Amino acid sequence: MTLNAPVRPAAIRRRPFVVASPYLLGAAAFLTVFLGCRDRLPDPVATHFTGAGRADGFTALGVFPYAALGLLLVPAALFVWFAWAEDGRRVNGRALVAVAYGVAGFGGFLLTDLVFANARAASAEQARLGPWQLAAALVAAAVAAALGLLLAGRSAPAVSGSPADPGSAPRLPLREGESVTWTRTVGSRAVFACGPALLALGVLVALVADWGSALTLLVPGALLPVMSGARITVDRHGLTATAPWLPRPRLRVPLARIEEATARDISALKDMGGWGYRVHPGRSGLVLRSGEAIVARLTIGSEFVITVDDAATAAALLNALVARDRAHHGG
Repeated sequence: MTLNAPVRPAAIRRRPFVVASPYLLGAAAFLTVFLGCRDRLPDPVATHFTGAGRADGFTALGVFPYAALGLLLVPAALFVWFAWAEDGRRVNGRALVAVAYGVAGFGGFLLTDLVFANARAASAEQARLGPWQLAAALVAAAVAAALGLLLAGRSAPAVSGSPADPGSAPRLPLREGESVTWTRTVGSRAVFACGPALLALGVLVALVADWGSALTLLVPGALLPVMSGARITVDRHGLTATAPWLPRPRLRVPLARIEEATARDISALKDMGGWGYRVHPGRSGLVLRSGEAIVARLTIGSEFVITVDDAATAAALLNALVARDRAHHGG
């Protein structure tokens, strides 16, 4: 059984370009304001402010425009990647566009206002960026997000379905004593791409603010590429997931805990609430991407999900192994 992806509607195919647009406009607006005010800007410029709006962090004028553009273009690349890698039937594409526009509106407004704050001050130490300017940036983000919803177009109908009817799960024929193993490596381009993007953003934050603030981006940025892949195995031990190059950590569901297995499409966001190891009421699992997945119904009534290619073959083998194990143990 092969799960075929539907043809993307035109509104979904153009989403990467729609997502990129506000960031390019924001970068153009920032550069226009920066070049117009450059003669009035101090060196260094104030780039970090206390809760009271007073400047307490500074960046060299020659570095500032590159760091500011990076703060716009790195998230742009990340959102464009998500829009391209995850089609509209598997994620809420309109929500993705709205969030991307909101981030672009907030960042573009705040960076442009930062130039004005420095230009109207006698020195960088006297620059002010008060709470009302932050509130205005939030309003700009809300307006931009609403515009993103209008431009996103409709999402394609979801195809992830309900579990197969009890007893309908297929089995592979196994001879008595035959040893069979199915294994496949799965990875997430989107999760992997987040790592370099967060590392780049962390370096930019360190240049603009400080390394302490940047660690919240640098640490997950270093870990995400390592966590973006897994080797999935179905054999006499059950359903197992490990890192592709390491025996540990290991996630295993023994045959004795499995009632039956099926294959169906799973949306990472809609069905599991995101990527990685997910736990929901009645469902848990390892979700590195959207698409076809092994769905094991456990003896306790909940489901365990692993997204992987050729899930139908894996589920059929798992059912055969479960039936043989049950017969051997008198289940």
